[in-house]
Amino acid sequence: MAARRARSCHLRFEWVYSYRGHQCHNNLYYTVATEIVYFVAGVGVVYSPREHRQKFYRGHSDDIIRYLPE
Repeated sequence: MAARRARSCHLRFEWVYSYRGHQCHNNLYYTVATEIVYFVAGVGVVYSPREHRQKFYRGHSDDIIRYLPE
C-alpha cells in the first residue's frame, strides 16, 4: 500500500463572536478612528463599526490577559 499524505489546508477567521470579560478588566478600548479594540483568547480584535468589519492579530501563543496601549 502506498503512503498517503494529508491534504494541505489553511484556515482563516471570518468573524470573532466572543468577548473575554470574566477574568480581565478594562480590556475594551476605542481608537481615534472610532474603532473598538479588544481581545479574545490569544487573538486581538479591532472592530470598525462604520464598516462592520474586524481585523485580527494572531501573534500570541497563549491567552491575552492584558493590553497596554502606547
